[in-house]
Amino acid sequence: MSSAMLAIGSMSLYKSALVIALGAAACFALFYALYISHGGFGAAAWLFTAADIVLSVLFCRFLHYYCHVEQYGSFFKAMGNYSSGGYVLAGVVPAALAAAYLVKLAGLTQNPARLLDCFAPGAVLAVAFIRLSALFNSTCRGKITVRTPFFQHLPLAAPVTASSGAVEYRFATFFVEFLLLAVMFFLALRFFFKRRRKPMKAGQKRDGNTALYAMLLVAAV
Repeated sequence: MSSAMLAIGSMSLYKSALVIALGAAACFALFYALYISHGGFGAAAWLFTAADIVLSVLFCRFLHYYCHVEQYGSFFKAMGNYSSGGYVLAGVVPAALAAAYLVKLAGLTQNPARLLDCFAPGAVLAVAFIRLSALFNSTCRGKITVRTPFFQHLPLAAPVTASSGAVEYRFATFFVEFLLLAVMFFLALRFFFKRRRKPMKAGQKRDGNTALYAMLLVAAV
């Protein structure tokens, strides 16, 4: 479990949760800036963000339930109790698509593809922060044990407490993914400014390319 960073009464603030919150804030700030500067409305950005958060929780939990049915008593228990269980990050994709469609239904945008283009670079950045949050817990470690002392540190290895109580160093999968996603964030942002309005092939719509490109990059990790 993550070590508590701050405890107020019965409430604890974990370091990993703080890192994820910072990533979400950075994602929204970048998305809002890009969307407003490219003709979008602030109300649309706020509605999209709120809908995306709620739908992401639902879709991510549903995918985890689908992949790990044995961990839940029933579908309704999986979708009704979020105090335990897990999430699959891929659920963010259908959540973002659904949130963009809701914004269109609300009459706040006529171009949901452009909204998704503005959201995509920040989303990649948020995923990078989510991977980095594993620095403060024992998740996302590889099965490869690093025994050479020279390599027993980031970016290659991270300490893990084994069942015997001994500390061993394993391949830091989370940190390698964080570095790759950080590079992909800059690639997605550069793509947004350099090639956003250039169709990938003749006859294709000009909007939506950045979102597709970002999904392609993240899927490669």
